[in-house]
Amino acid sequence: MDTSLLKEQRCECGKLLLKGIFFDGTLEIKCKKCGAINKIGNIKLVDDSNHYLLVINEKGNIVNASSSACKILGYYKEELIGMHFTKINPTMPKEINDKFFGPESILNEDNHFQIETTHQTKDGKKIPVFVFIKLYQQVNKERFLFVSAELKNIEKNINNNESMFIDNTCDLYFDIDKNGIIERVSSNIEKLLGFSQEQILGKNYFDLIPEEYKTESKKIYEHFFAIEQPYRVARDIKKDAGGKVIYDEIYVTPNYNDRGKFIGCRVLVWITKNS
Repeated sequence: MDTSLLKEQRCECGKLLLKGIFFDGTLEIKCKKCGAINKIGNIKLVDDSNHYLLVINEKGNIVNASSSACKILGYYKEELIGMHFTKINPTMPKEINDKFFGPESILNEDNHFQIETTHQTKDGKKIPVFVFIKLYQQVNKERFLFVSAELKNIEKNINNNESMFIDNTCDLYFDIDKNGIIERVSSNIEKLLGFSQEQILGKNYFDLIPEEYKTESKKIYEHFFAIEQPYRVARDIKKDAGGKVIYDEIYVTPNYNDRGKFIGCRVLVWITKNS
C-alpha cells in the first residue's frame, strides 16, 4: 500500500505516531519523544490473512491495493490497478461517482459506512466480508475511497458478534446520521424489505416511509433528537422494494462518537402483522 495516501497522526509535540486509515476502534500510543500517552479514536489499520485494503478513485477504479488484497482476491497487483471496483464487488451500484463523490455524496471526512456484502475473487469464488468505506482527500488533491474488507468469521469477528446480538434482539436495525442518511443496516434488510445492503447504503431512512406518513415521521424524529432522547413508535409503517406496505414497531436511540458528540441514531425494528 502506498503510504503517501495514509493519514498521519502526531503527538502534540509534533512526533509522528503512525500513518493509517481511520475507521473504527481506539488505540493508545506512548510518544517516544515526550512520553505523552495519546488516545487515538477511529482507527483500523490491519492487513493480514483476514483483512485487506483497497483505494478507489472517483471513476470507481482501483488505484492501490495491499499485499493481502492480492493474496485473498487472487490477483497480481498489476491486475488490480485500474480494475473497476464493481468487478470485486459486483452488487455495488456502478454509479460510484454519484454515490460517493457527487454533490449529494453520502460520505464526508468525518463518517464511514459499514456493510456486509460479498466480494468476488479472480477465479469467481464468492467470499462474505464486512466492508468499511471512508472518503479521503489530500489537501487540494483528488479524493479517494478507502475500502477496508474484513473476512466474516462468526467465532472471532467482533463486528459480526455485535450484528448477531442486535439481530437476535430485533428483526432489523439501521444506523442513520443526523440527516437521516443510512450508514449501516443489518443483513436482514434483503429478506424483510427486499433491498440489498448496497442498495440501501446512503439512502434516506425516511424514503422507506410512505409519502403520506413521511412528514409526520420526520417531525417526531426531529423533536426527540433535538433533545437527544430515545423514543418508541408502537405502530410504524414502511414500504419494501416492491412498494408493499410493511407495519412495524420501532425503538430509536441516539448514537454518539468517541468524543461524546451526537452523530445520529440507531433504529431497532420489529416487523408486525400487516393489516
